[in-house]
Amino acid sequence: MGADEVLKLALSEEGEISMDLAMEIQKHPSIEEAPTFTVQSTNRWMTPIISFLQDGHLPQNTEEAKKIRKRATRFTILNDTLYKRGFSMPYLKCVDEEEARYILEEIHGGICGDHGGPRSPVNKVIRTGYFWPTMQVDAVELVKKCDKCQHTGMSSVFQQRD
Repeated sequence: MGADEVLKLALSEEGEISMDLAMEIQKHPSIEEAPTFTVQSTNRWMTPIISFLQDGHLPQNTEEAKKIRKRATRFTILNDTLYKRGFSMPYLKCVDEEEARYILEEIHGGICGDHGGPRSPVNKVIRTGYFWPTMQVDAVELVKKCDKCQHTGMSSVFQQRD
């Protein structure tokens, strides 16, 4: 007997209806629970922060532990992804070195690229919602190596500052 038939019996206006209903008791859920997983990071800069936020694990070195504890206050884990918190901006998704390289190259020279120097791609990276700790340095290095930036003089401007 299906749920619709049980509902019809319950709503019927007839007097008492005597039916033997077989009831099955399930000992196990009919839907498998998805195993929960923790954030896996092969990236060196995210690993200690994730480890501390997930299970309170800190390095043995007290100075390093103090740095991680302080730094971790600026991060959070949402849906198994590490995000950097900001005061006046939305959470920024933390990315590893490989993702960072791709994002920076696309923003600098891809479809939305303008070869406008290192500040422009860093601002665009933040506006699109990504973070990694070396993005300023990486942007300067990218501009120094970019042929188009060499021709426009952007690279030489930033080489003089080094």
